Amino acid sequence: MTGVASIAKRFGFTVAALVAGLTLVLGLATPAQQQARPAAAESIVLVGASVPQRAWDTLARIDAGTWPPNDGSGTKGGGTWQNRDGTLPRTDAGGKAIAYREWDVNIKQPGRNRDAERIVTGNDHSAWYTADHYSSFTRMR
Repeated sequence: MTGVASIAKRFGFTVAALVAGLTLVLGLATPAQQQARPAAAESIVLVGASVPQRAWDTLARIDAGTWPPNDGSGTKGGGTWQNRDGTLPRTDAGGKAIAYREWDVNIKQPGRNRDAERIVTGNDHSAWYTADHYSSFTRMR
């Protein structure tokens, strides 16, 4: 008898029940279950991974209330971001809805459109960086 089968028999489990339980506990999934997961989770990267210093500097200015600069450059910040695709969490750990605001990371250059870099902040104190105009996010805090 194999090790798994003998453990299952000893504790009165079938091998199938043991495998199902381990799958649940370890967060394993079949390929079909993995495909059923929302794409949103795939667009979020580890905390702080590959966030450029300029984004950290902008976040500090957002927190200080000095971003965007009032210089007529066309740099935007503080507008509502809807999270329509549910890419970011919709609720905090307590189940309260999270409201988000979006901010340009860089000052808009004259004669050019705003670039793709943004920071999205939540009323739960979260902050997210995107280099590709909301296609993927890296959690800053």
